[in-house]
Amino acid sequence: MIGGDDQYRDEDEEEGTVISRWARKKVASQFNEEYLDGRKSFIFSWNKQHREIHEEALLHYFDPNKKGHKFEYHPKLKPVPKPEPEEHDVTPPDAGGNQQEVCL
Repeated sequence: MIGGDDQYRDEDEEEGTVISRWARKKVASQFNEEYLDGRKSFIFSWNKQHREIHEEALLHYFDPNKKGHKFEYHPKLKPVPKPEPEEHDVTPPDAGGNQQEVCL
């Protein structure tokens, strides 16, 4: 466990990996790959608090059906706010036969 790791490239890396690239480079030479990717164990790092990816990784690790399988995190999609549609009011044609569109 590596605490206080604030070397994440951006929020996406912090939310989507169990260890920052910086920390991984620092410890990778000391471990075989299967000890870093969930097949045999995990090395976690975080800055302020644990994240959802850590919980998912632990569930993977303790699931006997996944023994020997590499952990692949699939984050839940964040809801995208729908843009509010513009309201259009189409008025009847004027005396000259031209239809006018008014945006509210």
